[in-house]
Amino acid sequence: MKDKTATILKIFLAVLLLISLALFVLFYIGGEQYTNTVLTWAYILFALAVVITILFPIAYFISNPKKGIKMLIGLVGFAILFVIAYSMSSGDVTGGVYEKFDITESTSRIIGAMLNTTFLLGAIAVLSVIYAGISGFFK
Repeated sequence: MKDKTATILKIFLAVLLLISLALFVLFYIGGEQYTNTVLTWAYILFALAVVITILFPIAYFISNPKKGIKMLIGLVGFAILFVIAYSMSSGDVTGGVYEKFDITESTSRIIGAMLNTTFLLGAIAVLSVIYAGISGFFK
């Protein structure tokens, strides 16, 4: 079953690659008249990627519920981390840059939360590397 699925997937990916290659050649040779065609193909590929990104984790969760629970725990942990980062961010919008780009207080707070989340995840990564290095000495 896995061999058949892998073969079908390889053929499907080869077809997508050939279509993309053909459109690239048409666009390269024909110029701007194929811009809308190439953009439409890019939208199709993007939609396909979104559908696959959503469906495969759901299928994995259905086929492996015990491992899916671990995935949900990770998502809940990330949500808690984002809530902490959101509570740390301020909605300060004083300055000309905020007015120039029409950034509201809520938008500023979300941007700050994303930055804080990035900083917290970076700190967690650094601390886990340090922990792994130190714990290796005691084993």
